[in-house]
Amino acid sequence: KFLPGGGALRIHKFAEYLAKNNYDVYYLAGNFPGSENVKSTYKTIFLGMGKSPYSSLLSFSFLLPYFIFKNSKEFDVIVEDQSPFFASLASIFHKRAVIQFQVHVGEEIFKRFPFPFNLFFYFNESLYHKSFNLGVFMSEYLIKAFGWDKFRSKNKTVIYSGVEKENFEYPSGEENYILYCGRLSSYMKGLDILFEAIKKGKNFFEKEKIYFAIVGDGPDREKLEKFSEKNNLPIKFFGWVSSKEELAKFYSKCLFSVLPSRYEGFGLSILEAASFGKTTLISDIPVFSWAKHFCLPFKKNSSDDLLQKMILLASNKSLRHELGTSGKAFAKDKTWDVVSHQFLEFIECIF
Repeated sequence: KFLPGGGALRIHKFAEYLAKNNYDVYYLAGNFPGSENVKSTYKTIFLGMGKSPYSSLLSFSFLLPYFIFKNSKEFDVIVEDQSPFFASLASIFHKRAVIQFQVHVGEEIFKRFPFPFNLFFYFNESLYHKSFNLGVFMSEYLIKAFGWDKFRSKNKTVIYSGVEKENFEYPSGEENYILYCGRLSSYMKGLDILFEAIKKGKNFFEKEKIYFAIVGDGPDREKLEKFSEKNNLPIKFFGWVSSKEELAKFYSKCLFSVLPSRYEGFGLSILEAASFGKTTLISDIPVFSWAKHFCLPFKKNSSDDLLQKMILLASNKSLRHELGTSGKAFAKDKTWDVVSHQFLEFIECIF
C-alpha cells in the first residue's frame, strides 16, 4: 500500500500554490498503486510500473534520468526532491535545477537497507547533491548535515513545512490519550521503542486510564497490532485518517503526541500538534533541533527514558500547557499559504 508522508504533502501544497498563481506545474512521480485516482489542480506525470510501491520506486529510478534528459528543455525550472534512492541528473541537463532537501538518513542507511544497495544509497545521498547550485532546505539542521553551510557560492534557503491555518482556531481540550500520528514503519519511526515503553509502563497507564491512539498505516501495522494484542496493551489503532476534521479531533484532544523516530526529514506531526497547542515527546535526534524549545526530548533508542518522559508529561498538566503554548506561538507563521509563498519567491528570484 502506498502511503504518502509529510514530504509528499509538502510537494503537493507547493505545487497547488504555484498552479493557483498561474504557473504551469508538472508533478513527476513514480507510478505508485492508486496513482490513477490522484486529483489535483496541477498536471501529473506518473513514470514506471505500478504493481507495487517497490516496483514503482525501482522503475522510476531507472527511467527518471532519461525522462529529464529527453524533456528538460520543456521546463523553465526543475525542482528535484532529494532522495538517496534516485538521481534525475537535472543539474547536468538544466541550468535552473533546484534540489529540495527533505531528509538526511546518513549512517542509518547501513542499518536499514541490505548490501550492496546501502552503499549506493549512502554515496548517492552524500555526493549527488553537490552538483546543484540551488537548494531548498526544510530546516537549518539539514544545511549543516549536507555541508551546504560551507558552500558560499550556492544559493540556498530554509523553508519549513506548513500546517492548515484553521488548526489555530480549533477548540482544544484534553482526553486521556497520547497520540502517535504517522506512518507505521517500526524502525524509522521508532515504534518498537514506543511499544516496549508502553509495555513497561502498562501498570501506570492502566491506573491513570490513559490509552495510546495510533493514527496512521504502514508496512508494520500487523506486527504492531499482534505485539499489542499479545501483551494486552492500552493501544487503539485508528488506521489512515484522510479527513482534516477527524485529524483535528485527534490532535486537539490528546494529552500530548509522541514521535520516537530514529531518523526523519522534518517531523511534520510535531508542527501539526503545535498548531493545536499540543507538545510532542521527541527522540533527541539532531533533525528535531528546530522543535526542542517547545517539545520534550528523550534519549534515542531508550524505552526506559521514553517511559520516564511520558510519565512526566502525563502527570504534569502545567508543563504540557507551557510547552504547548510555546509551540503554538512558533507554528503561528507557518501556515501552508505562508511557506508556499516563500517557495514561490525563491523560484522567482532565480530567473
